[in-house]
Amino acid sequence: MIPETAKRILALLLCLALLGGTAAFAEGNYIPPEEEDYGILDPDALQQIVDAYCDRKGLNRENISVGFCYTATGDTWYYNPDTWYYSASMYKVPVMMILAERYKAGEITDETRISGLTLAEANEYILVYSHNDYAHAMMHYIGTDAECRTLYQDYAELPKEYYVQDFYDYSYFTARFMTQVMKTLYYEQERFPNVIDHLLLAQPGQYFKAGITDVPVAQKYGNFQDSMGRQFTHDTGIIYTDNPFILTIMSKNMGQSDAVVADFCHDFEDYARTLDAALPAYELAQQQAAEEEARRLAEEEEQRRLAEEAAAQAESAEAPAETQPAEQPSDPAPVAEPTAAPSGPVYPHGVSRGVMIGFGIVIVLLLAAFLVEYTAYLRERKYARSAGSRGRR
Repeated sequence: MIPETAKRILALLLCLALLGGTAAFAEGNYIPPEEEDYGILDPDALQQIVDAYCDRKGLNRENISVGFCYTATGDTWYYNPDTWYYSASMYKVPVMMILAERYKAGEITDETRISGLTLAEANEYILVYSHNDYAHAMMHYIGTDAECRTLYQDYAELPKEYYVQDFYDYSYFTARFMTQVMKTLYYEQERFPNVIDHLLLAQPGQYFKAGITDVPVAQKYGNFQDSMGRQFTHDTGIIYTDNPFILTIMSKNMGQSDAVVADFCHDFEDYARTLDAALPAYELAQQQAAEEEARRLAEEEEQRRLAEEAAAQAESAEAPAETQPAEQPSDPAPVAEPTAAPSGPVYPHGVSRGVMIGFGIVIVLLLAAFLVEYTAYLRERKYARSAGSRGRR
């Protein structure tokens, strides 16, 4: 038999093992369906970019997640998008988006001081230099950690069921979530003044900017090694090729992870440029398809209208035949002799005036008799009450 103390120790070790597993990845209960229509994107070509690089470098494909959006069309593709990683410094983007919205609404200004720091200084220190203490101060100004992370959800189109508890407790993100945040930042950038401007200045020559040098890149990295030695390296950004693309790379224990992030950005840039070249023909084909669909719908509507008109004409043509009177006999029917009209007016249902007067007299007499009887009844009651009252005295 195992002693009771040993059982408790084994149970504790099991709990710690489970907790250690969730420290690397968190499991979600809800996974959104994958896109069925990728538009201009070729999902097989994108898959090949990741698989070929992982094979070439001997990387574990399960330890990397990718989100790619071609902004000219909005088409988006993901690779292992729903694995949860510790976000490291990537959370600083949605934090500053919250404050940027309040700036836009006039609730705060560049000179508003938050924990001794102006908003203008906060944008620089946090988005350009990734200052941790100042970022925490901004979060505490907004609310609790969990409250801030609940607000982050406004920047992604994901249901509440998607988010795991580690998202609220420990700032775990997925590539799907972070890519959607960056899409919101790009497509609605007027909501978030100054955020992209500062991300364009961040980490020159590092991460995505190490893989691309000829176009601007607005990026935010995340890099963290936990107490168990697990290394998380991420980057997310807007790469300003002719038609900008959004890229998110999240990884765990990749080895030379900075170079991995840079290499992936370079490979996806090459792919995005092939999309730039194909875009005019794609847009023309989309326009022609839309015009053809409009013609088809117009033809269906015209056919429906003609069918309704034909049905209405057929109905109106049948109506006279249904209402036509029966044929008259050749010999006219004999006409009845007119009867003498009654003297005096006739009331409804053929009742004469004399009968109506008699009926009214009867009703009046009955009503008078009723009033006499009812008056006598009231007198008797009054007398009875009066007598009862005298008896009680």
